[in-house]
Amino acid sequence: MPKQSLQQQMYGVTGASRAQRMTLAILVACCVAVAWWLLFGGGIATTGAWFGRDWMVGDVVRRAVLAVALSIYFVRLLFTEFVFLKRGMSWAEVFTIAPWVFAVYVSLAIAGGTNPAALGFLGFDGAVLFLLGSWTNTYSEYQRNVWKQCPDHGGKLYTGGLFRHIRHPNYFGDLLSFSGLCLLAGRWITVIIPVLMLCGFVFVNVPVLDAHLREHYGAEFDEWARRTRKMIPFVY
Repeated sequence: MPKQSLQQQMYGVTGASRAQRMTLAILVACCVAVAWWLLFGGGIATTGAWFGRDWMVGDVVRRAVLAVALSIYFVRLLFTEFVFLKRGMSWAEVFTIAPWVFAVYVSLAIAGGTNPAALGFLGFDGAVLFLLGSWTNTYSEYQRNVWKQCPDHGGKLYTGGLFRHIRHPNYFGDLLSFSGLCLLAGRWITVIIPVLMLCGFVFVNVPVLDAHLREHYGAEFDEWARRTRKMIPFVY
């Protein structure tokens, strides 16, 4: 899809988009329910039987931490949707995000839920990385939300807080979070999740959002872009 069409789809929607937001929230809530079923409701054995595999549930601590982390991400998504996200949301966006979240949740739940190894240091590192990424994403959005509530800041570009260092700390936070979830799952195959996320951010989200910001803020954005990295500190 051309960049201009994506930009219009993501940033050209007006209105509150209440139906779209509620639909996405419900669909992701279903993803959380499926993940919990896989991890603690007998879903691992049942799903394995569907594919002719004798899957056994793995380490209970790993499963518990992974289930809680996936639930935390859902809560974060709710805050983003209903508090931080001021633009409209298209149905195309809803039905792009929901299948992706479903695929990620099921993949992580099966990978981590069948892992018999104790959580260990890598799992602990994954929990720390997940929390750090969650903080980076949510706190950056919170800072911007507070700043934009001031009437004097209307029509101005926010470049403070974490946005002083990189233009998209929320994307960077998500990349850290899902890398942490992969470490929690403890299966190397799950590395494909943050790799696909990185590709999506680099080739789709960042270029489209930067084009929108440049169109909206002009020279103010160009100056900010000149002195900051796009998403990863010191790298990109």
